[in-house]
Amino acid sequence: MENDPCPCGSSRPGNLCCYNGRHWHKPPAVLGLRALPSISAVDRCYMKELGSCDGGLSGEHLFSQSIMLLLKADGDFSISGLPWLAEGETKIMSPKTLTANCLCQKHNSALSPLDAAALYFFTALKSCLDREAQAARYIVSGHDIERWLLKTAKALAASKNLARGRERLSGAFASDVQVLDMLDDPTRWPDGAGLYCVMSAGDLTENHNRFQLQPYTNQHDEISGVGVNIMGLGFILMLGPLDLALNPQLNNAKYRPGQISVSYPSSTNWIAISWDDGRRHNDTLSLQFLREVGQR
Repeated sequence: MENDPCPCGSSRPGNLCCYNGRHWHKPPAVLGLRALPSISAVDRCYMKELGSCDGGLSGEHLFSQSIMLLLKADGDFSISGLPWLAEGETKIMSPKTLTANCLCQKHNSALSPLDAAALYFFTALKSCLDREAQAARYIVSGHDIERWLLKTAKALAASKNLARGRERLSGAFASDVQVLDMLDDPTRWPDGAGLYCVMSAGDLTENHNRFQLQPYTNQHDEISGVGVNIMGLGFILMLGPLDLALNPQLNNAKYRPGQISVSYPSSTNWIAISWDDGRRHNDTLSLQFLREVGQR
């Protein structure tokens, strides 16, 4: 298997990519945001404090356009829960229209490896949930998925598109959430921050092409985390140190699971999730016999 194309999607042989002779590991993307040369600061770019803006505002997509197109497939793309929609309203929109001027062109490009990593993860998950014919294996960096979720939350916050109920949030993050450092370097995430799987063994889910994001706020209405639903799988991304008194729903959650398995009668599909935080991540999110919404 190590001579086959690497399951990270690079098309390189595994032994020249993510297999080191003993185990498989996908390192996180290196962005180098702090190393970008100083040029200027574009006022509405949320990374302007780096002083390395260039190229004007980019019209950043609120969600990665490639992922919206993947979820859309041959159907319509609908959105709900944004503060400019009525309560309970779902609106069909073109992915091209869901943009905001919150990043300059240079910083938008610098974050593109996270978009690519998230697209591969969504594609792999969609394939695992859709296909029964043969065993499939994929590998992703969990840090890249966490940072893409943070990037998405930051774009929504900077463009004032996050709300709690019908109340539009200011977009401020909690004081201990250093967004730019956390986007740039996975080692800058506070201890206990990161992705928690809140699904328990035996929970029922259905495969649907949906991505949902809900902000979690502290007592000052500052963003301290986000709840996400990815194709029926529930996670919470904590952006600061874990406080179980404030977040009791995480008491039995799986912290940074090491893999996702989807079992069918004839095969099991796997997504390995690599972490570089010095901890052991042996928890598996195990799913069985998922069906698509509308399928009987």
